Amino acid sequence: VVINSWIIVVRYIHIDPMGTCLAAKSAPDSSDKLSNKDQSAHRQIQDTLLVDEEKAKREKKILLLGSGSSGKSTIFRQLKCLYKSGLEALDHDEARQRNRQNMVKDMLKLLLNSERLHEKRLVSQSVDVKDSTILAAIHCVSEFREEQFEIPDSRVEDQDLLRLGTAIDKLWRLPAIQETFAKGRSYFAISENIEFFFNKATEVFHPNYTPSEKEVLLSRCMTTGVIDGRFNMNGTDFLIYDAGGQHSERRKWIVNFSGVTAILFVAALNHYNRVLFENETKNAMHDSVELFKEVINMRFFKATEIILFLNKKDLFIKLLQEGVYLSLCFDASQGWIEPMWDGTDANPYNYRPITEDKDQDAIHFDQCYNHAIDFISAVYQKQALNQAKRIYVHVTDATDRDLIENVFWDVQDIAIRANLRRGGLF
Repeated sequence: VVINSWIIVVRYIHIDPMGTCLAAKSAPDSSDKLSNKDQSAHRQIQDTLLVDEEKAKREKKILLLGSGSSGKSTIFRQLKCLYKSGLEALDHDEARQRNRQNMVKDMLKLLLNSERLHEKRLVSQSVDVKDSTILAAIHCVSEFREEQFEIPDSRVEDQDLLRLGTAIDKLWRLPAIQETFAKGRSYFAISENIEFFFNKATEVFHPNYTPSEKEVLLSRCMTTGVIDGRFNMNGTDFLIYDAGGQHSERRKWIVNFSGVTAILFVAALNHYNRVLFENETKNAMHDSVELFKEVINMRFFKATEIILFLNKKDLFIKLLQEGVYLSLCFDASQGWIEPMWDGTDANPYNYRPITEDKDQDAIHFDQCYNHAIDFISAVYQKQALNQAKRIYVHVTDATDRDLIENVFWDVQDIAIRANLRRGGLF
């Protein structure tokens, strides 16, 4: 009888495209056939569904989009730290596994590209494979190229972990590897922040290693599918979807489009000097701009607020200080159409240090930085077919918790005002 009563109830539940229960209609005269006990259970289920319906109406839905390695997942993890109980033990375990996998994979990629770039005379030094200690270190890293480093099921003995950490540390300190890392980022893809982990290789591969919160945030994680999380931000409920950014993942976004309050698109500023993991012939910022254009002009988002996070400002600043001009991305030689960035000395916004005056140098760099930010922001905003549509732009660093918290105050305000406008109250 209980099973039958459940069937009577769920048969009349309406599900919206987001998978949320919106209403529960009881079958005509169905409850008359139920016992008092079943009628009570029937009413309790209906009351629960009505409560869920009201909660769903109040909940603001945000879709976190962007190309691969833009920092979406780091923002998602920061929100867990800010508005939930913080990172879980599983987050630390997964970061340990990812960090070790990424270090093995990226060291092998550095070794391969060191030889390739040296042959093309793009770097001046090569790895001396005649050195028996270097060759032994290479063999050691290669030995673990397929290892998953899963805990507690890892097949790697403690002494082998220590041996691997020592090998990676030795290879990372080679001048040829350092030069390949410094000069090759626009030729091949490698994990963001991997330099941080290479510099502490022996610690990461120690059997008792547990990543700190900072290391969890810095750990590169490729999102597959769509991950969602509910957050209460200063009294407002948000349902945030983190969607995978690689090309193979984008087709999965469509199921999450309906009923979204805002799109939060994350673009990595330093990607003007990066290539895609899935296609190393494609500039990563070109891909990001193309994706942004595709997303904001979709009919699904005609009435949806668009928020653009220009992320990884810390890495962007470092590149500008090193004299890496935006012309590496926004130039005809790179397949870019318009607008162009003048990469010649005639452009006063190509940063060149003023070594004789530190104060003037700081002023000059700020001018170059601000002009570069304005240029990139304009590139993204010009992708909208409807130029009257407002795009909210924030410059962010996903690893900076205070900055993310401040920025999300604005995100909350934008989402709330959007709901009020839809209801004709603003």
